[in-house]
This record gives sequence, C-alpha cells and structure tokens, in this order.
Amino acid sequence: MPIEPLCVIEIIRRIPDCATEPFLCKCDDGELYVVKGMPSVPRVQLIAEWVSAHIGLELGLSLPDFGTAYVDRALTQYVPEWRNALNEGYAFATKFIPGVAPITFTQAHTNVDEQDQKKIYLFDRWINNSDRTLSPQGGNVNIIFDYRNNRYYLIDHNLAFDQNDDEEAFDYHVYAPRHRKWWFDIVDRPLSEDELIRTKEILPLCVEIIPDEWLPETQEEREECFSRIEKLLNRNETDVFWSKIK
Repeated sequence: MPIEPLCVIEIIRRIPDCATEPFLCKCDDGELYVVKGMPSVPRVQLIAEWVSAHIGLELGLSLPDFGTAYVDRALTQYVPEWRNALNEGYAFATKFIPGVAPITFTQAHTNVDEQDQKKIYLFDRWINNSDRTLSPQGGNVNIIFDYRNNRYYLIDHNLAFDQNDDEEAFDYHVYAPRHRKWWFDIVDRPLSEDELIRTKEILPLCVEIIPDEWLPETQEEREECFSRIEKLLNRNETDVFWSKIK
C-alpha cells in the first residue's frame, strides 16, 4: 500500500543484482526500504514506477508497500559512488522484504493462482511492460517470492509505458501463451474491462501527488509525458487491445 513520505536516515549498501542498482536504506520509521532515485533512474522512469505501482495496487495485485523517501545530501556526500548515483531529494521507496528471492518458473505457475496470473499478464499488457520475462531456462522476471508466506510481489516497473509497440517482446513474458495452459475466455473480458475502467479513475490523483522534482522540466514535456501514459491506458477502450489479450 502507499505509505506516508519518509526520510532516509541511513544508507546501508547498494543492491548490485538489480538493473538500476538501488540502495538499501533505513528510514525514519525504523524500517528498511529499497530506494531508487535520480540520476540512476531518470524522471520518466520514476514516474513509471509510481503510476504502475498505484495501478497494480488498485487492481489487487501484490506489491511491496511503496512511497517516497527524502534523501539528504549529507548521507551521500562522502561516498563518491553514492553521491554520483543518488541525488538529494525525493526517491521512490519500496519496503524491503527479507528472505525473498526471484520467483522460479515453477513457483510462478504453481504458487500464483490462475486469476492472479491472468491479472499480472493483463496489467503488463496494459502498461506496456514487457520486462517480466521467464522461461524454464531463466529470465528477468521482476517478481520476488516469499516462500515462507507463499506470497509473490511485483517489482521494478521503471520501463513501463514504453512507447514501442513490440508484440514479440511479450512472447517471453512469464505468463505468455507459450508458457501457460489457461486462456482469457468470454467471461474474463467483460470483468477485466470493468476493472480497468475503475482503475483508471485513480490516475488524476496519482499524478497530482508525484514529487515536483520527478516532473519533466518544461510544461510542454510534462503534458507530453502524461499524454503518452493516458494514451496507452486508453487502449483498453479498443478492440485491438483486447484482441492481443489471449
């Protein structure tokens, strides 16, 4: 769930096995968070993380608690690597969950129920996020799994809202047709249509509370950024979009 704005009080280390190499930090609520910010993650990618997390949560998917965390310059100024990778200001923060690991192909298809599998695939097609690949041979799934509690969490949506309409990229999605036995049927579409319409209603508020420093620098760039997001999300109103949800 979204959390109140936090302040980072300690940077513990970087997390090298993630593409953006985020920071493991302790915040002023005493909890640990995975923190990513500029310049390592550009403005548009922070916005993608933020909007995607709100959409995923509204759809009922499992994500770590998330929000913003303020990073003071004093925390990075004496470590050149940190200083060059994490600016002062608000960063995107997700709750650190101990004891998790990237979900395996078998876990993704046996420990995630079928309705959630369908919803994850629909979610990624809707936000145009093909960065959730996994086959029996491996991949970059961006789902972590807490085996002790038998719970998955979706992470890393910084590449969502990609403007490239690359259909082939979704052939390698963990829940692509080649990887599963279920299909979207005549019952799924009307239910899914209603869910997406309802979920889109959160977009104005979600955009309104984005930290100012994440916004594109000019008004024209801001309008273009959010227009692209809105255009992608409005594809749910077209038969072309639904023809690709199989």
